Amino acid sequence: MKQKLTMNEWPELERPYEKMEQYGSGVLSDAELIAIIISSGINGKTSLEVAMELLKKVENLEFLNLASLEELQTVDGIGRVKSIRLHAAIELGKRIQHFVKNEEKEDLHNSSNAIAYFNNRLKYLPREEFHVALLNIKQKLIRSVQVATGDVKSIQIDAKEIFREAVRCNAAGIILAHNHPSGEPDPSMEDIKTTKMIAKIGNELNIPVLDHIIVSAKATISLKSAGYF
Repeated sequence: MKQKLTMNEWPELERPYEKMEQYGSGVLSDAELIAIIISSGINGKTSLEVAMELLKKVENLEFLNLASLEELQTVDGIGRVKSIRLHAAIELGKRIQHFVKNEEKEDLHNSSNAIAYFNNRLKYLPREEFHVALLNIKQKLIRSVQVATGDVKSIQIDAKEIFREAVRCNAAGIILAHNHPSGEPDPSMEDIKTTKMIAKIGNELNIPVLDHIIVSAKATISLKSAGYF
């Protein structure tokens, strides 16, 4: 009788880890993804075979999502640690999906929307933070990134990093934002200088700075609407 091959003896590009490295996660089957999460099998079964048995038991991914730790552990080869890994992976996927869905809905095409968006996020922070909203061609949010923390007068705003993120996300424009923990909304000379510097680079790269929002406890203002740049 021909001896069964272990996963390490499979052709390299048929193994889930190597397959993902070579072709990306999108080409892997549900069972292969689960095999990577649970990491190992048991005597006589590879992690992929355990994953296939799990999918057979739960029938589909919806039921896998609903399965309790105890239910997962009824599958031969799925113990306490592997069931917890699966629950953690499922929960992380939910959180990412929730984040993406909520972020994509933000429409920042005018100053009022941008003010409301950043006011909710920066108003009561104890330290100064500098954020950048990356927008698509319809001026809807792709994602928002924090690029600096501290006092704008003492920290270095890395314009290259800002536009590196913008290019990576294929952003059509950006909105700058930072908070004033002092409570005073008026821009400093450094705020205005930094805004103009970043806006100049943005124009050269054809990724315009559409606004700069300053958030404080007293008020939140748009430097664009106020005519500062």
